[in-house]
Amino acid sequence: MAAFQQLSGLRELNGIGERVAGRLVEHFGSEDAALQAILEGDIASLSEVNGVSHTFALSLARDARGRAEGCAISDFLKTKEALDLYSRLLELIKTFAHTSHARDRMDLFYPFPASRMDLIEERRAFVADYLKIADVLSADKEFIALLLRVKKLKPVPGNLRARDRIILSGDRKILDAARERFQAFLTVQAVESFSEFVDLARGYSSVIVFDDNFLSFDLPEGLEPELFQDPSKAEFWQILPEVELAFFARNLDCVLACLNIVSTLRIAGFSFFEDLSDAELEDLKTALLKVGEDGKPVEGLDPELDRLETALKNLDPILTSTLNEANQRMNRTLEASSLTLSGQELIKLVSGGMEIKDLLAKELQRVYTGEIEALKEELSEKLDFQKQEKLMLDSLFSDEISYPLRAEQAQLQLFRQKLSMSLEKTRLSRKRELAKTLSVFRQPVEKLVKEILDFDLGFSIACFASQFRLKMPVIVPEAGIGFEAGENLFLKARYGEIDPVSYSVGKTSFSPVDMENRVVLLSGVNSGGKTSLLELLAQFVVLGHMGFPVPAMKLELGPVEEFYYFGKSKGTLDAGAFETTLKQFSVLSEASGKLVLADELESITEPGASARIIAGILEYLARSEESLGIFVSHLSELILENTETEIRVDGIEAEGLDSSLELIVNRNPIYNRVARSTPELIVERLLRKTTGKEQEFYAHLKNKFKN
Repeated sequence: MAAFQQLSGLRELNGIGERVAGRLVEHFGSEDAALQAILEGDIASLSEVNGVSHTFALSLARDARGRAEGCAISDFLKTKEALDLYSRLLELIKTFAHTSHARDRMDLFYPFPASRMDLIEERRAFVADYLKIADVLSADKEFIALLLRVKKLKPVPGNLRARDRIILSGDRKILDAARERFQAFLTVQAVESFSEFVDLARGYSSVIVFDDNFLSFDLPEGLEPELFQDPSKAEFWQILPEVELAFFARNLDCVLACLNIVSTLRIAGFSFFEDLSDAELEDLKTALLKVGEDGKPVEGLDPELDRLETALKNLDPILTSTLNEANQRMNRTLEASSLTLSGQELIKLVSGGMEIKDLLAKELQRVYTGEIEALKEELSEKLDFQKQEKLMLDSLFSDEISYPLRAEQAQLQLFRQKLSMSLEKTRLSRKRELAKTLSVFRQPVEKLVKEILDFDLGFSIACFASQFRLKMPVIVPEAGIGFEAGENLFLKARYGEIDPVSYSVGKTSFSPVDMENRVVLLSGVNSGGKTSLLELLAQFVVLGHMGFPVPAMKLELGPVEEFYYFGKSKGTLDAGAFETTLKQFSVLSEASGKLVLADELESITEPGASARIIAGILEYLARSEESLGIFVSHLSELILENTETEIRVDGIEAEGLDSSLELIVNRNPIYNRVARSTPELIVERLLRKTTGKEQEFYAHLKNKFKN
């Protein structure tokens, strides 16, 4: 067993040189942070580092995990075929993951040797907790849809800038402190005189100062700097609420999904994430619903903000249309008007005390003033202006009569700027209110999303178990595997319902009396399920030693220290490959408990030699009271002739042909039965499917079986 190893540096891990170590430190900020990411199996973050592929990131995480736990994947999975079967199982389990985080982290789940039962039990406890949740929620489509929305949190964009805001100061210490905290997001500028202060300030809708050096002067109208205390202590949400809002805006869908996941779990009776109470969850959700995707407060929730935005947007078109209407009214008024003179006015005209143009100007002034007042009232109503804005309208229109009616362009531009400044100040105020509320939740939200991602790891495994109706195995002290109603996962995933199998090898309660043999030959009909049964046994052992439930109604699993799996050979091996295969069996001389599953090992060389070699391997395997061996072979009788060791031969037999002339196979091995490959049934099927001369040929062959 590998010893525990505390990692103290990145260079201790295989494959990390000076260059890669430097990139990892640069990306994560420190060597400790990089090591933490590797130990936690943060494959996604590691893969973001230049020069670190997904495969390399996984290798690093497995290496670190193996050192930390004192147990590597190669301690248990001893052959390439064993590793391949584990990988196939893992890929099947990954299809149930709802997040990329869960898929990545599953690669760190591998089987442990029996000597690390502490780790196996720890994993069993972890999975068992989630099995209860999956029983309730694995079929809940809405809950699954929420999990699919959970992603790794996105950071605040590095190019985020508050371009309408500036920090001004003439104090060097204040400037240094402000630049350290805020310069990444807004302009921090040194000023040396009041005039420079005013010139710079006029270019921004919001000016922030941390000293009152220039505030004792008479500031121009509309220039209202905000004074805050020490820049090193100022709240970030006050100076840059956009940063806080950007974080939540970028992760809005994910965070809302997480809040609903917590609520769903609690409603279902499962306590989860106690850092936030139900009331706090609702407060956070309410605040988040006010955040738009652009990081601004969403429209429709703040009447004053909406009013100002609408007014600024509609100012020009409404002013144009209202002026047109006013000019048309003034035209009609003037066309319909008549000048009536009072006696006094007539005397003044005759005596030369008044000229006719004065009388006309007086009448025109009355009409003009009336239309201007009506115009301002109409603008105020259509644009929903408040008292201060109504007063500002006076500056748009001259007291001197002008026709047609028009707005003073310079004053209109100034009015538009003031309205825009009011909007920006109101928007900034709302941003600060919202950012202040959300800033309290920043750390809890980061923790919540992390816990939801970790939750999906366990929940996805449990969903896999629920889908295939898996059960936790019973761990027994002696070497053995016994089960009832086992179903090969690869077949079940492909075909749906399949025939369940029951079987036992070694010392389990499922073994028939006096049949607790630890070394077994499995014989039987072609396509009868021998290879599938071997795969099923491998699935039991791999999943069981991962701490996972297994595909059987009941299963007893004895301790296995090392697992050797040998699949079917593609043909007779050459001398070099044959020698390599034999070397893999040399470990059988060691005393530790092993499980060896071999599928038609006889194909490695000619049948006579194969039978002797297999007999010798089985004899060695039988010496260890802690080891198990199941060998699929068509040479059972020949193998038995070459060994004096008591080896049980079980058989999977064909029982005949059905109405479709397909073989009827009993998939459950019959203990102590050498099963034939049933060539007679195959000949009979061909006989019944053919006619004429061809049928005569098969009839002749069939008669040979009667002798």
